[in-house]
Amino acid sequence: MLLAAGAVSPPGGEQGSMREGKGQALSNGDCPVVTRRPYPNFTGVYIDSAFRGVSSYNAMNVKLERRTSSLALQAIYTWSKSLDNKSAAAGIGNAIVGWNGYMDNHNPSLDYGRSDFDVGQRFVTNFVYQLPFGRGQQYLSSINKVADGVIGGWRLGGIVTYQQGFPFSVYGADPFGLLDVVFGTGNRTNQIGSVYPSGFNSTTGQWFNTSAFAQSAPAHYGTSGRNIARGPDISTWDMNIAKEFGLGERMRLEFRAEAFNVWNKPQYGAPSTTINTPTYGQITGLSLSRREIQFGLKLLF
Repeated sequence: MLLAAGAVSPPGGEQGSMREGKGQALSNGDCPVVTRRPYPNFTGVYIDSAFRGVSSYNAMNVKLERRTSSLALQAIYTWSKSLDNKSAAAGIGNAIVGWNGYMDNHNPSLDYGRSDFDVGQRFVTNFVYQLPFGRGQQYLSSINKVADGVIGGWRLGGIVTYQQGFPFSVYGADPFGLLDVVFGTGNRTNQIGSVYPSGFNSTTGQWFNTSAFAQSAPAHYGTSGRNIARGPDISTWDMNIAKEFGLGERMRLEFRAEAFNVWNKPQYGAPSTTINTPTYGQITGLSLSRREIQFGLKLLF
């Protein structure tokens, strides 16, 4: 275990503030962390980086598979819920903010919530379909060999993915550094309203109800839960079309054209989750690139 700077444990083990001692005014920072660290020579921002945690995962998985002479199709739907108090070892990173330390190292139960990688619902289907055009097919079966070389023998494939976005927390500051947590990824805010109230529509300008959160008081841990909000959904279509050309009896040449995110739909990234910053609640980037097209040739022998 690494020993470093400690956060303050609230009185009685409850989520709250540290005890204000005689002659110490928390409102002006008169209680520096450095004087309270049990091991002053360690200047990190967490005391617990042990590879341990608590987690729970439950899921329902439905799979459909169909194969015919011209079609291979597979579809999978997963409905799940993953909970934990730490989705990776501290400092390794996660889906959203790249921090996995506890908010209060003396009370890890405050961090029990949705896992950073929890997506709730996910649907994926993949298929390969032999197009019914050309000699011996349903349509244009009597065309000559030259025309068949252009029209016939094509196959269409694709992977379609729909899933809910990743969860995230809303973070605030640690006024005067009394809790010794990381600004923007350590102390959470107080929750004072609904994250998604009735009639609220998420936009890139305001993905969640930003007025539902407020900065906690000095030496107080925020009351909002971990990963209580969710980022943008992901929906992608990756398609390809391919055809093989015979080169004698023992060699074939395969041509492929592939398009990723074929409909060029924007796949938005996570919103800014730190209160009192210029982009708070806004989405300013993409999680996946826009449409990409590539071509390939493969020689088979």
